[in-house]
Amino acid sequence: MHKAASPPGNQPRIVAKRRLAGLLLAGVAVGVSGFPAQAQEAGLRGSVPEDVLGTSAATPLSAQSRQQRRPNATTTTRSTSPAYEPASPGALSEDDSGADTDAGDAMVDNGENPDDATLAGRPIEPAGLPSPPASSQSTTASAAAETDDNQLAPVDYLRTGTVDGEEQNGTGRAIPENERQSTIENRPPPRVEQDPFAPIGLRLGSFLLRPTIEQGIRATSNADNSSTGSSAVLSETTLRLNAQSDWSRHQATLDASGTLARTISGQDVSEPRLDIEGGLRLDLGDQTTLNTSAGYHLRRESASNPSGVVGALKRPIVQTLNGSLGLEREIGLLFGGVTGRVERSVYGDAELSSGGEVSQKDRDNTFASVTLRGGYQLSAAIKPFAEIEVGKRVYDEKRDSNGYERGATRLGARAGAMLDMGEKLNGELSLGYLRENIEDERLGDISGLSVNAAMNWSPERGTDVRLAAQTIVEGATAPGESGSVLYLANLDLKRLIRADLTLDAGLDLTVRDNRDGSGLDYGLGAELGATYWFNRFVGVNGSLRHEFLKSDIASREYTSNSVYLGVKMQR
Repeated sequence: MHKAASPPGNQPRIVAKRRLAGLLLAGVAVGVSGFPAQAQEAGLRGSVPEDVLGTSAATPLSAQSRQQRRPNATTTTRSTSPAYEPASPGALSEDDSGADTDAGDAMVDNGENPDDATLAGRPIEPAGLPSPPASSQSTTASAAAETDDNQLAPVDYLRTGTVDGEEQNGTGRAIPENERQSTIENRPPPRVEQDPFAPIGLRLGSFLLRPTIEQGIRATSNADNSSTGSSAVLSETTLRLNAQSDWSRHQATLDASGTLARTISGQDVSEPRLDIEGGLRLDLGDQTTLNTSAGYHLRRESASNPSGVVGALKRPIVQTLNGSLGLEREIGLLFGGVTGRVERSVYGDAELSSGGEVSQKDRDNTFASVTLRGGYQLSAAIKPFAEIEVGKRVYDEKRDSNGYERGATRLGARAGAMLDMGEKLNGELSLGYLRENIEDERLGDISGLSVNAAMNWSPERGTDVRLAAQTIVEGATAPGESGSVLYLANLDLKRLIRADLTLDAGLDLTVRDNRDGSGLDYGLGAELGATYWFNRFVGVNGSLRHEFLKSDIASREYTSNSVYLGVKMQR
């Protein structure tokens, strides 16, 4: 059965509907295909502008922009875009500068059989980059078909950033991964150590230890520094240890030295000597400081001591222990402090040339004192002060072998100044008067000038001068004698001639004010020495020394000359 033919009047109507549908499809295709052409804009070449990446997909385009992107479908099916200009000069060769980068907009009929106009449905590929795979092209086309007229089309391929966008140095060039190193001639000279032969030290917890050992030979004209002494060759061994803390607050120090002298030939002597001093400073606050110290000293009694045993083959060993505790406080420009001291002296037995021993226990005593100090700070470098000392001396035996009570009470007053000018000058110096009232009325009191000093001076780098002075009250053992006042002063000079050569000089002064009517005893000693270091650990040292003592009592006078040569090792 054949279908009836359509009436003749319906044929023009069907044709009109088809033409209208074609126009609508053409308008939709033209609107959709206009977005991929944005890939030709120079703004999407090279680095991507922030406004492009930051624009939301839902942000509508302006009317003018839509008008520029949608060509007039009734007049043409191709549109001409501006020629591509790269963001970086020289990105394209001269041959490529005139390449045709035009692309037209066209309709796509369900993605099948596209004609020449369908080039507008793909993003323009940048010059020099490979073509994307077919799957990517179809995906891009599908995404473009689904994109609304007011959305930006995705860009699949963008040119990577140029060298202008990389980190650059001052020359405008990219910084290389490995910078060129300067030549040896242009490099700065290595740092020169100020004292290349100073000891390195040993680390023990938070302390730095600096041990030293010295072994030498001394030839002397007077082995025991006495009026009857003779020449001898002695072997001397000395050990030293210095320790200091490296705490951020507070400070602890330790200085120890010991010397043992033995006779190799000549007069037989034995002269041990040991000195240990330790200190601890506690910073309780910005204006308050607590100072403590302790010490131990051992030596054989001097042959020139007026209280010594006459005719002794070996003089007694004297041991001294001391300790102190002090508190200092600053209030504005005023400062003050209180210090307590204790000193214990123990005497060994004296050996007689005829045999036997003489006990010296009646000389053992303990001295305790309290010192009050106050002053005013004239400047950060000069602080004058005044102090008062009150003390008591107590003997282990209330009465000595001759029946005298030698206990005494001390009263002293001094004035001085503390100096702090850094490494140039620091320390303190004081002068005053002291008096010890002996309990036994048959004995006169001991009084005299009080001198104390501990100064460090460095006139120039490599030169160090140290001055030390002290006043000591000595007791007596002879009947009717009260004792004496002993003044000791030492001036030491150290000069660094060169890095491995050091010059040492010393001057010793001794003055004894005897209260037995024998007047003054005064002695002087001078020493000159040098130390040469082979390296930081081993060196040789030598010295020359001359000393003498003058007195109204012939048994106390002596003269001595000596020469020393030894090897010193330090760490």
